[in-house]
Amino acid sequence: MSILTAPENYELINTCNKCGFCQANCSVYKEVLNEAYATRGRLRLIKAVADGQLERTPLYEKIINSCLMCEECSKNCPSGVQGHLLIQLARQDLVMKKGLSLIKKIPIGTVLPNNRLRKLSFNSARLLKKIIDPLPSLQSYRGIDLKSIPIADEDFLSGYQPEEVGLGKKGSLKIGFFVGCLMNHTMPQVAKSIVRLLAAHDCEVVVPAEQRCCGTPAYTYGHSAISEEVALSNINLFNSLGVDKIVTGCASCGKMLKYYSRIFEKNAEIEEAANDFAGRVLDLSQLLIDVLKIDLQKFALPLKGKITYHDPCHLVRGQDISSQPRQIISGVFGEQFVEMPTANKCCGAAGMFQGFYPEEATAITNKKVASIQKSGADYVVTGCPACLLRIQGSLRLNNMPQKVVHLAQLLDPDSAANIV
Repeated sequence: MSILTAPENYELINTCNKCGFCQANCSVYKEVLNEAYATRGRLRLIKAVADGQLERTPLYEKIINSCLMCEECSKNCPSGVQGHLLIQLARQDLVMKKGLSLIKKIPIGTVLPNNRLRKLSFNSARLLKKIIDPLPSLQSYRGIDLKSIPIADEDFLSGYQPEEVGLGKKGSLKIGFFVGCLMNHTMPQVAKSIVRLLAAHDCEVVVPAEQRCCGTPAYTYGHSAISEEVALSNINLFNSLGVDKIVTGCASCGKMLKYYSRIFEKNAEIEEAANDFAGRVLDLSQLLIDVLKIDLQKFALPLKGKITYHDPCHLVRGQDISSQPRQIISGVFGEQFVEMPTANKCCGAAGMFQGFYPEEATAITNKKVASIQKSGADYVVTGCPACLLRIQGSLRLNNMPQKVVHLAQLLDPDSAANIV
């Protein structure tokens, strides 16, 4: 007996009508050209495991874990099959039957859920980076540009000064700011921009230092116990603050925070609190456009050149957010904004995917770089720290001059002046 054979799950696995629409939209399949790596193929393998016709072999595990979780298949399936959720279910089944591999267990099960260990890990990585940065032979690893990963000397949650970034100011709207691990440790300047921006628009911003990882890595790779633990911790923390909204500048965090309601939908004790929490979560662009309705004409920023936008998977498909970031960019910069081809295609980061599947990840990222080049843009804007680092690194490795910036940096005069 496994979760795959539970009646409600087994029925969903069998809803695929094998039409193959997912092939046309799967970035991984387009690189490997192997049916097993398209959602249709993966679901057939999952069904074979559920039926006892296939063992959970290392090859099966490799194929199931090779999914980007970009949700292209789910959004384009004429039968409405939520392929990414079924693949996550298969990963959960693998964890329950075989456990996580050590290389995943350390970051997912040990480091990321623990604030102290995560801080220690990033501090150690920063010291290591200072050693390897001058070495030409260690500029990149498995297609990841190590030199362009800016591990901060002091993370945002440890080092921010309330008076410096506008915290403590009373406003008409009380906002809880969920920073996220990557933004906290690699780009605290973006976090400061977000707080300054909100404070400038009559918001009281609350940043609880005890906030934990959103749970995306654990959930994505099937470790439901860890994802539920950190989710409950964040729910209790933010629900105790009396905030009107919870905002984040990370696409992956935002998707996961909103998903807390689904995680606990069958838990009567937690469901109401989870729904209350998830119902208040907004991406930064949503808050600015849909709630605060900021006056974009008031921004006069010194950015010259063309600007394009990359849609993070966890924003455009994970949260159905596409128009708000574009409204902001075009509203502030007018004709400087240009669309790139296939702006909503995955950049190839996909969390740990880029490390475990470097050839496929590099090929996918190179397509994104080509799209940027075709747009003629000088700047690439996005709302996901992981996408930002991946695209910036690939541009550097390809000797391309474009800069990648977070949406918040465009609207914060202090940051905008520094990215010119």
